[in-house]
Amino acid sequence: MKPWQLLILFFLSCISALGQTDSVDISTPAPVAEAYSPAPVIPNYTEHRWLFGIGAENILDTYLTPYEYKGVSLGVLHRSERKARWKRNRRWQTVMQMCANFSYDHSPTEDGKELDLQLTLAGGFVCNWRPTNRLRLQAGGLLELGGGFTYNTRGSNNPAQGRLALDLAATGAVEYSFMLFKREFKARGQLDLPLMGAMFSPQYGQSYYEIFSLGHYNKNVRFTSPFNAPSLRFLCTLDFPLGRTTITLGYHADIRQAHVNGLKRHAWSNQFVLGFVRHVKRVNHAKRRLE
Repeated sequence: MKPWQLLILFFLSCISALGQTDSVDISTPAPVAEAYSPAPVIPNYTEHRWLFGIGAENILDTYLTPYEYKGVSLGVLHRSERKARWKRNRRWQTVMQMCANFSYDHSPTEDGKELDLQLTLAGGFVCNWRPTNRLRLQAGGLLELGGGFTYNTRGSNNPAQGRLALDLAATGAVEYSFMLFKREFKARGQLDLPLMGAMFSPQYGQSYYEIFSLGHYNKNVRFTSPFNAPSLRFLCTLDFPLGRTTITLGYHADIRQAHVNGLKRHAWSNQFVLGFVRHVKRVNHAKRRLE
């Protein structure tokens, strides 16, 4: 069995395992949506959104090779939103987000293979507005910590490239609810845009042995901005009820690019995503004791 086939089997088994987890404390949508009532600016529950993606990846890393590698990518994205614990807070939410992506790529001549892994963890705050009862807008900021590696199986003096970066990103979302077949559907678009940060990168021709063993540092931590590292993450999904579960499907684009220290890198990932949404209601234990 080929490596990419093993990756897909592992990916499907992870989805099956997560779908069998206990959900006693999770709120579920009603089978038939009732008439709309004035919606609060911030929902009084914590939303957990799990998405699993499969698609195509295009990678260029001139530290390893001057050629573009293309292949199959698998991704996992988790985002949770909850009301910020501030007194008299009516609009702000805390956001935690995790994005992992793994790809198995091949060269144009099919004689070279690459393994690529990218993991991004982010946290921050968003402010909410409701121009109408069905429309919700979000805008805020995230602090992102990203890392990963690329390994080229053809081998050389430097067969692998490691990555580590810290970014301050702007985030925004548009969410619209509508009725269809007497059920509530929700369309959502989200954009994350890194604005400034710092990243680790060797110089062109510089080996990791020189950096870490010989101590030959040469501006290996560089400031990044949209001018030398234009990147973005775009997510477009549709949520709909299926039984007592909220299913979500859509499109996820993760575009990572950088041109620092004489090296160019890009990782363009386009995936079809499928997952589910869970709503966890917060319980006031002090109030329950009084009751």
